[in-house]
Amino acid sequence: MIDLKDVVIVTGLIAMVLGACSIIASALNRKRYKEICVLYKEKFGDLPPMVQIFDDVNTLYVDFAYSVKMQFIFRPLLWNKSSNMTKNDDRDFIRGLPQRLIGPFYVELYLAIVSLAFFIISGVLVFYIKHSSGYQ
Repeated sequence: MIDLKDVVIVTGLIAMVLGACSIIASALNRKRYKEICVLYKEKFGDLPPMVQIFDDVNTLYVDFAYSVKMQFIFRPLLWNKSSNMTKNDDRDFIRGLPQRLIGPFYVELYLAIVSLAFFIISGVLVFYIKHSSGYQ
């Protein structure tokens, strides 16, 4: 019989591994991010103001800066809406970029989402074990 504590350990480890993979993917996507920024500037003249502010901030230390920088890429890709940081209709531009540029951003985001799901599952199982009267 599989012990529930073992399931918590396995789901926690999977969550950590996928989270680490997401962080590695974000580091690898920096080059693509810069390339997208160059193409965006060529098309629209300049980056959105909030992206400019956080462009040179080390995103390893400032999570908010990373989410602001990446929002102008993720929002058009995931929700098919223009970035709310700009007045440009950049939805079609971002979605029309070559797959070699935008594909890795999907991978990064999906790794983070699956990692979060495993963390939540692990947390729910820990809560269940801790508060279950029948489980020893």
